[in-house]
Amino acid sequence: MSRRVIRATTPGIILYELDDEPLAEPRPLSPTDRLRIAREHFDERCPTAVGFLDTSQYTLSRGRNKEAAFLLHQSLEQAYSCVLLTLTNYGPPSHNIKFLRSLAEEQDRRLAEAFPRDQHRERAWFNTLNEAYVKARYSKHYEISEEALSWLGERAAVLLERVDHVCREHLERLQGE
Repeated sequence: MSRRVIRATTPGIILYELDDEPLAEPRPLSPTDRLRIAREHFDERCPTAVGFLDTSQYTLSRGRNKEAAFLLHQSLEQAYSCVLLTLTNYGPPSHNIKFLRSLAEEQDRRLAEAFPRDQHRERAWFNTLNEAYVKARYSKHYEISEEALSWLGERAAVLLERVDHVCREHLERLQGE
């Protein structure tokens, strides 16, 4: 049996073989497997994104803005990952929602409508939310207003609707193959 040491690195994976056995050549997935895998990603990620959004709204209603920001960040991370995994079977190991957003929007431009970028204030709010993954939990200086969280939550709900639509369209296309 071949003994391999696998070390994940950024941005890829390095494989080191301890024997002369070649690695198996990758094969394309069958249409049935593509559909099954895409559906598994969608069924896992989409409800999780909705759950984080719901919980974020609850914590916001209790005045726990930092916790609400973290949970809202998690909702967006799951939503963008849902699109990437469902449509491409690839999701980068990143918590940067700006990066994930750009990758997801490359897959379907309709997702860009969820978070308008024409107002400086709204871009700043999204950037503040992007920082929430770490700072909302560990920095006593992290702040985000109720107004910002309310707007971000409304836009996240729009995003989740778009994610659901885009992913279901893709699953229907795969079903037809």
